[in-house]
Amino acid sequence: MDVHHQTLGIIGMGRIGEAIAKRAVDGFGMSLLYHNRSRKPETEERFGARYCSLDELLRESDFVVMMTPLTPETERMIRSEHFERMKPTAFFINASRGKTVDEPALIHALQAGLIRGAGLDVFDPEPPSPDNPLLQMPNVVTLPHIGSATAKTRLDMAMLAARNLVAALTGGHPPNVVPELRELLESK
Repeated sequence: MDVHHQTLGIIGMGRIGEAIAKRAVDGFGMSLLYHNRSRKPETEERFGARYCSLDELLRESDFVVMMTPLTPETERMIRSEHFERMKPTAFFINASRGKTVDEPALIHALQAGLIRGAGLDVFDPEPPSPDNPLLQMPNVVTLPHIGSATAKTRLDMAMLAARNLVAALTGGHPPNVVPELRELLESK
């Protein structure tokens, strides 16, 4: 299935969701729907994205991308009833956390033809058991959470970690701190 000019639904419009949106709109001319805890007017304006309910996103998207953090609210967020709402031609992509999806429900949806296929970078549990049906299905593409594993990206990541470590050990402020920990750093 061609991705050009299809509808992409992103569940979780954080930093990574926005990076996906940019590539989808700029690179493939995709229409963009998103579901998030809150609306993001800047994202809507920048990418022509439309904020919608989860049900609407599932019904209208050709590709559904799961990009939420794992929290009590997002654990098993996508279940049987959600796959039943999707188009039978739709693809489900999970690159967030394995536990955000009810994996047996996903397996059933793929086997029953409720959805066309899946792209998975995460599993529940991780690593997946060698007998996990998802690893054998012809309509599933899997990666072991290494979507960014080019030599340049991994070198850049190592250098970034080293700069952060040196800054912290020498009494400076690490240049890259995850948003959830910035407040802790600023209070010192």
